[in-house]
Amino acid sequence: MDKRALIIGLLADVALPAAVYYGGRAVGLDVEPALAAGGGVALLRVAYVAIARRRLDGLAAVVVGGFVALLVASLLTGDPRILLARESIVSGGLGLLLLGSVAVGRPVLYAIMRRLNAGKPDVLARWDRLWQNQPAFRRVFVLMSLVWGAGLLAEAIVRVPLIYLLPVDVTAALSTALQVGTVGLLIGWSMWYRRSRQRAAARHAATPETV
Repeated sequence: MDKRALIIGLLADVALPAAVYYGGRAVGLDVEPALAAGGGVALLRVAYVAIARRRLDGLAAVVVGGFVALLVASLLTGDPRILLARESIVSGGLGLLLLGSVAVGRPVLYAIMRRLNAGKPDVLARWDRLWQNQPAFRRVFVLMSLVWGAGLLAEAIVRVPLIYLLPVDVTAALSTALQVGTVGLLIGWSMWYRRSRQRAAARHAATPETV
C-alpha cells in the first residue's frame, strides 16, 4: 500500500459512516438506526480490508470491539448519543497507542512506515542500520509519533462534550468535520516537517566543511 492509498483509506473510513447516517436520516430512519447503519458500514469496510489483506490488525480490532460495545450500551440505555463516541474511541485509542509506543522506545509510526515499504528490502535494511546507529533518525519517528498521538487524543477528548451539548444531527456532522480537519492538519504538518528536514539536509550538504 502506498501513501496515497493510505490517505484515501483514511478518508473513506471517515466519510462512509457519515454518508450512510445522513442517507438513513433522509429516508426517515430514527437517530439510533441511522447511527448503527453508519457504524455497520465502517465494520464492513474493516472486514473487507481484513479479508483482502488476510489479516486483522490491532487497530481494526479496536474499531470492531469499540463499536460493538457502544452499540450494546446504546441499546441498553436507550441513548443513541453513545454511538457518536465511536470516533473518539478509535482516535483516542490510536493516539494512546502512538504515545505509548514512544514511552516504550519503539514508535509505532516506524512500524507503519516499514509496512508501507514492505516490498523494498534494500530500504528496510538501510532503515534498520540508521535506527541502530543514528539518533537523529530515531528522533524523527519519535517526534512524529508524539505529534500525531497528541493530535488524535485531543480530537477524541474534544468530541466527548460536544456529543451531549449539541443536537445529534449537528454533532454527527461536526464529528466528521473534526476528524477530517484533525487528520488534514496532521498530514499538512507532516509534509511541512518533511520539507523542512530536506531543506536542512540540503543546507548542511552545501556548507563547506572546515578543518
